[in-house]
Amino acid sequence: MNKKWRNGFSRVISTTTSVVISCVLAGSLVSGCSTERVKNQAKERAARYWQEKAYPGKAYDVQVIEAEKAENGMWRVKGIVDGETRTGLFNPETESFNEGLYGLSQERGRKIAELEQEVKYWKEKAEGFEKEIFKLKVKLGAGARKTESAAGTDHTAGD
Repeated sequence: MNKKWRNGFSRVISTTTSVVISCVLAGSLVSGCSTERVKNQAKERAARYWQEKAYPGKAYDVQVIEAEKAENGMWRVKGIVDGETRTGLFNPETESFNEGLYGLSQERGRKIAELEQEVKYWKEKAEGFEKEIFKLKVKLGAGARKTESAAGTDHTAGD
């Protein structure tokens, strides 16, 4: 009986062990898939965020390089946007992506530079118009003098 009990007990142990191992493997597989899903979600959100930052008529070339787990359950995402390396954090709980203050200041600096270029363009355009107006005034003034002198000679000839 002692031998039967040992055989039965060893069967239960081996069955239980195989069930536990199967559960552990299945759990690690499921958590691995979950981690991969969140990682892909972080990459997609970063790409969408950087694409939405593009100004009208201007498209960014966005390449998301990697996503790695960071502190507090966040994911750090690195990418190349128009040849410039950028980093941001993805929060899977709120499904939000943020570049932080550095990204905002960088965008602000870029926007300021674009506005300065636009101001320079409009100043050059205004100067061009002012030159054109001056030329037209000179032509108008010269034309007026010719008509006055022509009209003046006609009056003197008739007197």
